[in-house]
Amino acid sequence: MLKIESFIWGGETYTLELRKMITKCDECSGNLTIDLTRGEGICDVCSLVHPILHDDADTNSGSSLGEGRHNEAVNMEAGHGGAKMGGKMNPFGDKFDGRGNRLTTKQRRLAARIGKLDRSSQRDTDPMYAQLMATLRNMFGADMAKAVEPLARAAARKLTRSQEATRKTLSPGERRRLKCPKTAICRAGGKEHPELRGKTDKDKLQIMALAIASIAARWFRTVRVNEKQLMDTYGITAKQLKNAKKTIMQHYQERVRQGWAAPPQQLSLAAAREDELDKVAENLSDGLSKRFDDDDLGAIMDAFFTVMSNLGEPSVDAPTANVPISMVAGCVMYNLLRQLGLQNGNLSTVAKAVQRSGAGIKSRLEEMRERYESGDFPEGTELFSDAVDEAVESDGNTEEEAADE
Repeated sequence: MLKIESFIWGGETYTLELRKMITKCDECSGNLTIDLTRGEGICDVCSLVHPILHDDADTNSGSSLGEGRHNEAVNMEAGHGGAKMGGKMNPFGDKFDGRGNRLTTKQRRLAARIGKLDRSSQRDTDPMYAQLMATLRNMFGADMAKAVEPLARAAARKLTRSQEATRKTLSPGERRRLKCPKTAICRAGGKEHPELRGKTDKDKLQIMALAIASIAARWFRTVRVNEKQLMDTYGITAKQLKNAKKTIMQHYQERVRQGWAAPPQQLSLAAAREDELDKVAENLSDGLSKRFDDDDLGAIMDAFFTVMSNLGEPSVDAPTANVPISMVAGCVMYNLLRQLGLQNGNLSTVAKAVQRSGAGIKSRLEEMRERYESGDFPEGTELFSDAVDEAVESDGNTEEEAADE
């Protein structure tokens, strides 16, 4: 027993005793985090959900189970397709009715039988939803998980019966988009391209969680996430993330069109472009920090921001506004390094930081140069002039003069 200090209530002294619940995951033997309200244990390692039987000795649940209860454990997710429904009855049967009258033996047996039947109705038909929410909490915290719950529900819960009936009457394209995203994501690529999905259930949950958090930053104005850093941390590839985002976005947008989900409140294009540039610049700095010392990196990043600013970025009115800001940033940085004679071995670093291909950056940069030379892109002076070289050389000369003194 795990004893808790005595307390006084109503003039009487009470001592609470709890039996410490130590449980292991059936799948991987990881420790379970117990959710007493829902009667579940969620594995800290693989996020598998286990039903946990309530009893007073294990949970001190006298307030929600048993003859002295004064509240019910209610599932906050009840009402959605596949969710557990309503409050939980006592599976052991009660001794008293709601008015305090003692039940007969026959009535107690009936109450116990109904309680056990009620418990079977508490089983979630979409257990992956609970696992996905647990993964979101582990990766991004409880507040983020709560904010992105509509996306998680759309990604991992099946449609309700009435919604499914409606889906069957729609066009083939609409029916396809309204299929549950978790199925498409977990089976992506089939036997020919298994690299499009994670190897384990945990990997698949992390791919879905990152996709949801990334979408929510744009659609629900949640805190932005650095996709590249998280992809490196969890071993998620660009193809896996792209596939998951596309699948979830198409599904949610179709739900909105059918009136089954609230429309997203997207960031303005200007705010989204500015937010994306902040993320890309952070990735560029992190990537290049492994190849340059702090002083050189500082000069390079200062020159980068100067060129971007002179191009009018980030802005929807910039001459490069029709080009994704990540591509613009990649072109500017690679061109800057090339002007400084530092391009060797750094194209792949830049490409990875902006999540573009090296060939794509070089092709776009050449296209921008051709437009500049033909006069269609006069603002390209900021990108293709020698001003950056002169500025950096000036900084270097100043440092040398200071050293000589």
